[in-house]
Amino acid sequence: MIVVAQCGSNIRSKEKVQEAILKRLETRSGLDLKSLDVATTSVSFDKNVAYATVAFHPKGDSNLKSGMVMTYTLEDRGGKWVVVRVGGSHGRNVEGPVSGASNLPPGHPPVEDMSPPSVPRESETVAR
Repeated sequence: MIVVAQCGSNIRSKEKVQEAILKRLETRSGLDLKSLDVATTSVSFDKNVAYATVAFHPKGDSNLKSGMVMTYTLEDRGGKWVVVRVGGSHGRNVEGPVSGASNLPPGHPPVEDMSPPSVPRESETVAR
């Protein structure tokens, strides 16, 4: 039992979380990771879940305006971290295409605008 407990605790590290995020980026993002600096800036753990904040910048350029920050939620599945949710810096889910893609780093593939349809204001609704 002690060996199993020790193996499970080794997964709770910033390095293991970053490894899972990089694997996800390599296989599902379409980003040119060779042209980007990717840094996991913070990680927190809660039971079998990890929350990470990751900063992306063009190689050699640490200007905040030239990069972006993403949040990742990972789950421990069989002793390995798996990304289960990706959000923007304000926690907005960005698993699919997003609007405001002009702030994406160089090499990011184009994305479609998925802005929600406009909802009429109360004053614009038709009385019944």
